[in-house]
Amino acid sequence: MSAVFRDTRFLVIDGGADAAELEDGLTILQIKVLITENGGVCETRTRSASNGATEKLRIHHIITRTTDFAEFAAASDLMIPITTPQWLTDLVSQGQKRNYRLYMPAPVPFMDKVVLCIADNVAQGDKEIMYAGVRAFGGQFLDALLRYTTHLVAMDLSNNKSVVAANIRKKESLEVKIVLPHWVDACMRQQRHVPEEPYLLTNPAVLLLGKPDFLQAPSESQNSPEDHDSSRASILAGKRVFVAADYYLSEHLRASVHALITSCGGVVQTKYNREEIDVYLCKYRAGPQFKACCADPAVEVASLQWLYHIVMRGAYLLPLQSNMLLFPVPEAGIPQFQSLRISITGISGDARHYLATLIAAMGATFTKTLDCNNNFLVCAQLSGEKYQAAKMRWLDVRMVNHMWIEDCFAAWLYLDPSLPRYTSFGAKTRILGRAHLTQSDVDKWLVDENALDVGDSMHEGTDLDIVPAATPQPPSSPKLPRLDPKSAQTTQDVSQTAKGTQGKSQSAEIFSQDPPAFVDTTNFSSPMVNGRTGRSAKAKASLKLHSDMEDLNQYTSMSKSSRKMKTYMEQLEKTATPTKKKKEEVIDIVAAEEPQPKKQKVVKEVHLVAIMTGCELILTLNKVDTAKLLKIGIQVVTDYNSKKHIDTIIAPKVLRTEKFLKSLSKAKRIVHPTYLSDILGRSSLATLTWEDLCREFNIDHYSLDKVVPIKQINNDLGVSGKSSGLVRLLSQDVDPVFSGLSLNLSLNLNGGADLISSILREHGLTASKTVKVTAGTRKSGLLSMEDDTTILVAHKSKDKKAVAGLEGVTVVEWEWCVKSIFHKKLQSYSDYII
Repeated sequence: MSAVFRDTRFLVIDGGADAAELEDGLTILQIKVLITENGGVCETRTRSASNGATEKLRIHHIITRTTDFAEFAAASDLMIPITTPQWLTDLVSQGQKRNYRLYMPAPVPFMDKVVLCIADNVAQGDKEIMYAGVRAFGGQFLDALLRYTTHLVAMDLSNNKSVVAANIRKKESLEVKIVLPHWVDACMRQQRHVPEEPYLLTNPAVLLLGKPDFLQAPSESQNSPEDHDSSRASILAGKRVFVAADYYLSEHLRASVHALITSCGGVVQTKYNREEIDVYLCKYRAGPQFKACCADPAVEVASLQWLYHIVMRGAYLLPLQSNMLLFPVPEAGIPQFQSLRISITGISGDARHYLATLIAAMGATFTKTLDCNNNFLVCAQLSGEKYQAAKMRWLDVRMVNHMWIEDCFAAWLYLDPSLPRYTSFGAKTRILGRAHLTQSDVDKWLVDENALDVGDSMHEGTDLDIVPAATPQPPSSPKLPRLDPKSAQTTQDVSQTAKGTQGKSQSAEIFSQDPPAFVDTTNFSSPMVNGRTGRSAKAKASLKLHSDMEDLNQYTSMSKSSRKMKTYMEQLEKTATPTKKKKEEVIDIVAAEEPQPKKQKVVKEVHLVAIMTGCELILTLNKVDTAKLLKIGIQVVTDYNSKKHIDTIIAPKVLRTEKFLKSLSKAKRIVHPTYLSDILGRSSLATLTWEDLCREFNIDHYSLDKVVPIKQINNDLGVSGKSSGLVRLLSQDVDPVFSGLSLNLSLNLNGGADLISSILREHGLTASKTVKVTAGTRKSGLLSMEDDTTILVAHKSKDKKAVAGLEGVTVVEWEWCVKSIFHKKLQSYSDYII
């Protein structure tokens, strides 16, 4: 008998003995036999009698042919896999794990079977929201092109991913459809799988115009009535919704989100006015708008993922009573999580994606595989290959349950992982997904930013033994728990205790299967921590006073009993002065293990973070070169990330590439690529310290203005004079050049308006609007600033005729933006007027 379903408890929904039930050839009895013969436990319920069965029976997986059963909403909220019986037969017959999302019961979501990848030149804000939307409505995403990819979203066919996709189509005869972002917009807007043909970049008309071929696309009014769900129209029921600017959505994607809100019965507010907002959607827990809306009980604060969730669910749900990721996340990670590598075992599907997202949001790195460099392994049960490897081979990897991840995220603290509540597994743990944010969790973010310290966050009003690690150790070091009688007691569910409404926590095991072959939980970006990493003095004093009072109370309690005091003194004496015999035992143990000493993890300090651009003809780094440089303290990153630290640009001259222009907002130096080539040319780097490196290869000697003539640099920058223009270009004491500005960007700009907007945002741009410039364009349809100034950045030749009659608008070419960046000062419009 196979044990493929071992430790898995199934709930089979009996839909009745109709003909449809036999389409896959399995009766309820045959399904039960298939499960039990392969090591699983099976429970059956009718569709109406399934209510409450998920938690009561500690169900790990539901088998059903339809979503029309009482427990569907609750099971979905707890991220329990729900599949058709075909998943069972395919897994048993093929002998390998199968992706749950390929076996969704009817009616299937409109993005079912879609595996999306997005090209790197699509704006990051759009990319994140498109990925989230596709996953919310039944699809999957992978940021790397694989043979599983069904759709690639791109703006052109010249980017790397489009080239690879074309080769995959040609060589492997796989159907990878290369579509414009507008296809995803249309699917979200219409809540159906829109035909791809009008959006295919392989269509010459689409490629030429850079927009959909709407002559092939049916209008929304032509869609059949069954394409629209009438129940969706009442989800928001007249609520006024505002989408914050921190998502940085392109014009077409923002229009798609607004259309979705309207289709759900909501009213879109395009301008912020707290008195006229019922729902505020934002990405981060930051800014005066977020704080004001959170402090107003009449306003619900949520994320765009929450909007997708309630649309998919078909019912309104309060953000704080649902998944923690449906509320905005903090912008900076938890300091102690920044260097952590965390893997997961025994948890798969949506639950795995959920935990991986929490891990990445806190600043740690989620790893799909486990190796000796991992710090933590999140286990569902004490079984599995990863668990055995951590237990037998890599003893420095600490094993915790999912509650540690959820509680750290809720408290926004590095909590002590050695507490008993985090080192128990299986049925002893709270069911995954039951943790919710409380109002006190939110209130901590409403204080003044100068007084706020995320390290001080704790669950108030509870007696839980959840404490932050007093002095965070490197995760590989064993940590002794505090001697506290309460630590051995069973604690209540954090979310239930905080609410004060339920006394008994509900617990359940987590399903045991590992993830399918491709799960879209890779490539999570990890937020960088801000400069304030320590606790405030007030919080430190409060925490120390709390700890001291506990110690005093414990000592006072013991002093009343001579027996307890005697035992305590004996333990203290043994701890302080171990006996000779004890020492000998320790020595013997160490000696026995000497043949295979454990390797200590060595974390190399990074002294310089550089980004390379335009160096292909001079220097190309491979993985070995990158690893060598990292070992001596130089980290070379390939892509720009607004949340990642960069201090050095490596370029052969002043450039106008995306990487160069964006990195100018952070970099303090520009270095010629010969700096790296000289270092890599050294015969031995292994023993070289950072101090030796700085002496032998003085980075100042490789500054761009020391290698390239200053005259050439100044010509490229457009500055005059004999002194190097790099001095002002790299100065850090000036405000972002476009701070407070709102600009209109033409669709015809080289690289696309979204790319241009992302560059300008790194230099302080407040808002932008993408504009299709025509002879009918008027100032009233453009974005204006508070002083009524309206600026349009247009293409010098393509837009020249269309803007000739545009009145009351300052129309400038892209060169004005570039020169303003290079001068670190807004340039006069007169030299750049179109």
